[in-house]
Amino acid sequence: MRLDARRVAILVAAVLIGLAATPAAAQEFPTKPIELVLPFGAGGSHDLTARAVASVAQPYLGQPLLVVLKPGGGGAVGSQHVSRAKPDGYTLLFGGTGPNTIFALVQKAPTGPDQFLPVARINHSPAVFAVRNEAPWKTLREVVEHAKKNPGKFAFANTGTWGAADLPMRLIAQAAAIDYNNIPHDGGGPATLAVLGGHADATFGFAPQLIPQFNAGKLRALAVTGARRLGTLPQVPTVREEGYDVTFTMWRAVLAPKGTPQPIVDRLEAAFRKMSEDKSFQALIKQLGDDVDFQGAKEFGATWQQEWDAIAKVAAKAQR
Repeated sequence: MRLDARRVAILVAAVLIGLAATPAAAQEFPTKPIELVLPFGAGGSHDLTARAVASVAQPYLGQPLLVVLKPGGGGAVGSQHVSRAKPDGYTLLFGGTGPNTIFALVQKAPTGPDQFLPVARINHSPAVFAVRNEAPWKTLREVVEHAKKNPGKFAFANTGTWGAADLPMRLIAQAAAIDYNNIPHDGGGPATLAVLGGHADATFGFAPQLIPQFNAGKLRALAVTGARRLGTLPQVPTVREEGYDVTFTMWRAVLAPKGTPQPIVDRLEAAFRKMSEDKSFQALIKQLGDDVDFQGAKEFGATWQQEWDAIAKVAAKAQR
């Protein structure tokens, strides 16, 4: 009996030590650079936004934030890499609607809320429908008419099957009853290059990577998927204005593997909040043609769940 009591005492002491150690570890965190994994290729809006975040991160984290590209599978490769990482706060995902909501629902991929904890949303933005400047179409309606007359021939470069550029085009095709050639790429940068090089007719992208091409006269914006026009592209109508009842925005957020200790998530959330308030960072995002729209872990978790429920209905229809 005495031996049992002694074992119980040792076990209780070990548990208490473990509980005491967790806050201490969180207070010391981070003690080495943190990897922010980007599940897309270089040159897209996620890449540009992530690098803007990393450029101001060290004063707020106390360690460098390293952007690591792991493209493939519409964002699934990088997402799954992070979901399998040690949940210690040193490997994070710069996630988005494509891989972490749409792909997770449609492909039943382990890249959604069951695998990740929300840390902080940096911003979100609508997609922009873009064609080469020398293309014959001046409006989205003209593109739709062309596609109707030439079924399956209009070549659309997406950023990965069921990704953030793929879904809005599928919704437009459904609303307009058109058929087109859907060509997947590993992110917004490669998809944009495909259009610029004449290998595709159009793509959906986001302001950070497309505005320089618009300003250079290489691409032309025909429509945006938001509920209202973009402040940086006030002359470009919404898809709804063009006659198709489609709206869509993509978020860019920091996610941590499930199981990451709450004190570390709290520490990260506080640091990213300060980064979002940094004037240099805000200026960089504005130069990209976007806005900062920060949400903390709890608020973004609720936003993500609302989006999840809404897109689940779309995915269910697509799979019938």
